[in-house]
Amino acid sequence: MVVNNTTEPKQASERAYLSLREAAQEICATRRFIEKRIEDGEITVFRPSRRLVRVSRIELNRWIESYSHGRKQAQGQGGGTA
Repeated sequence: MVVNNTTEPKQASERAYLSLREAAQEICATRRFIEKRIEDGEITVFRPSRRLVRVSRIELNRWIESYSHGRKQAQGQGGGTA
């Protein structure tokens, strides 16, 4: 049996934390869009140093879910008939 002991870098799709660029690519948005969501407090981040910022994949998925549900609720409230 052959065991691969090399430490190859994981693909972004396999990592628990993403750079801002990678997070933006995950949702087909710009890095600035992610930065605004962070500034607005919608997405929390991990800052291992002053300049390094990482977004947890779990946090990004949580934001996507909350954004999706919020949009669905808002669309269903104002346009229906009584």
